[in-house]
Amino acid sequence: MPPRPAPTKPRPATSEDEVRLERLRGRRRRYSFWRLLWANLRDDGRLLKRAWFPLTALLLVLSSGTLYLYWRYFPQHCQADGSDCGIDLAQALYETLQLLIFQSGLAFPPDAVGRLLFFGIPLLGLFFLLQSAIDLSRLIFDKSANPEIWQIALARTFSNHIIIAGLGRVGYRTALQLLDSGYEVVVIEANWASEFVATLLQLKVPVVLGDARDPQILRQAGATRARGLIAAINDDLLNIEIVLTARRIAPALQTVLRIYNRELDANLERTFGPNTAFCISMLSAPTFAAAALSREIVQVINLPEGLLGISELTVAPESSFSGFVRSIEEQYGVRILRHRDQQGRERRAGFMQQLAAGDVVLMIGRLENLERVRLENIPQSKTGFLRPLATRPTGPTLNSVIVCGMGQVGLHVIRLLLANAPHAEIVAICTPETPARIMTEMKQLGVRVIKGDARQPQVLAEAGLEHAYALASLYSNDLLNVQVGMAARTQRPDLHLVLRVFSDVLAERLAVLFGINTAYSTSALAAPALAAAAIRYDVGYAFDVGERIFATRVFQVADGDALLGQRVADLREARGQLVICLRRGGASLLPPSLDECIQLGDEVVVVGDIRRN
Repeated sequence: MPPRPAPTKPRPATSEDEVRLERLRGRRRRYSFWRLLWANLRDDGRLLKRAWFPLTALLLVLSSGTLYLYWRYFPQHCQADGSDCGIDLAQALYETLQLLIFQSGLAFPPDAVGRLLFFGIPLLGLFFLLQSAIDLSRLIFDKSANPEIWQIALARTFSNHIIIAGLGRVGYRTALQLLDSGYEVVVIEANWASEFVATLLQLKVPVVLGDARDPQILRQAGATRARGLIAAINDDLLNIEIVLTARRIAPALQTVLRIYNRELDANLERTFGPNTAFCISMLSAPTFAAAALSREIVQVINLPEGLLGISELTVAPESSFSGFVRSIEEQYGVRILRHRDQQGRERRAGFMQQLAAGDVVLMIGRLENLERVRLENIPQSKTGFLRPLATRPTGPTLNSVIVCGMGQVGLHVIRLLLANAPHAEIVAICTPETPARIMTEMKQLGVRVIKGDARQPQVLAEAGLEHAYALASLYSNDLLNVQVGMAARTQRPDLHLVLRVFSDVLAERLAVLFGINTAYSTSALAAPALAAAAIRYDVGYAFDVGERIFATRVFQVADGDALLGQRVADLREARGQLVICLRRGGASLLPPSLDECIQLGDEVVVVGDIRRN
């Protein structure tokens, strides 16, 4: 492990969700005229359907009077005076309406049917007219008092959209990312008072109130016309029921489940197909593990060959990391995913582009390569050879990582740390309530286990805080993780902290208040994968890049494929596909050389904008 680093500057105070929300609001999202017209026609049809009896009775009374006048009353009247009346149905209807409001000047008929109609039309007609007006007024009032009814009418106008069942934090973030990427969304939520309902309604997202397991609710949300469905409720069984119901009424619908149980995740994918069930802990654990080994990690892709980190960096003045993109990528073994200049303008990630001071780049690479870039991205490092070498203090060697919280996330993080940092000492702090099976597995893995409260100084000291490179607090309680982090920082102000929190807004606030730079929200890490899988069935890992969702895909190169014979560099230039791993003959190139040509039988892992690939 390296010597103690200097504390890094905290990230900006605004969370990614807040930035995305402001961007969406700035677009002034509105329903189109034709959508509103179609929704109103559907809703008016529903109102007429519910008030069918008085309306039908009123029409029956009016039609009876009209036909009587046309077929019997006027012909008899004309025959009596010998004139040609020329009466048509329109005039007969007009005279019937006159009878309805007691304004008719017609002579009283002598026959029994006519007399009955002349008495019945004003009495029965007015009764049914008033009853219809009362019923329609009540329904219109209900429409205003119960806006969820109008939401159903709006949802019926959507097609090729994504349905999100469950508007918790995962569902909310997934909805924002889909909207930001240009996809239409309809939400099903059982609780109209949910904290995120009002926000999505302002963004013109229909929210259908009800239980997503109900086939009628799914049809109201447009399941038979939708592109995909994401079951994001915090209950594995409910999510399974939702997907089973959706597949019964729409067999071709792409479905994605949020799953907590890791073993259930694998079993469900064997039933529903690949990339249909996502375990939140499995999606977030690689990022926590990588963040404990490296700095400024945004997210991580977990490949069989190892962890690939995604890191954001601002190029320092006269930094070794400035210059032509191609030479920098080859020198450091990283690849540039996104490049923005000092004014925030997007720059095409071409090889002839240059990285200049103040540019912000998002790059992908092995953790050790990203760490090398971070350490060498210091002002004047490119011309440092012209100055005398400064004496660097050696300091104590930091050779351990402390992991607090042995749930599913913590256990998987330790497995990843052992696989990717075999020379580091891993120390686990467990509570007295930690299951015995987890304690046994930790000892079998060679992990030193400490029992106690990680907020207590003596427990942290016993875990070896003085020589720890990083501490990861991964409890499912946000407050507890913050308390552990603050207790550790009190003893070691330079300690590298990794905190698991549920809210990414809290993660950003921690950076401002306490200088904690690596607090990650599990729901924010998982949401892009759920969104991407609902759009395409063959994606792997996914992460969001501003208004875009980037995802990995795996291609097996066969005879006649468009990839055959192309260079890795050409794929990015021509198709926007960045090759991050090339598997050939049992060996893997991670990442492959930019001049490498793709051959028959290769397995290629690419990452790119999901809308372009």
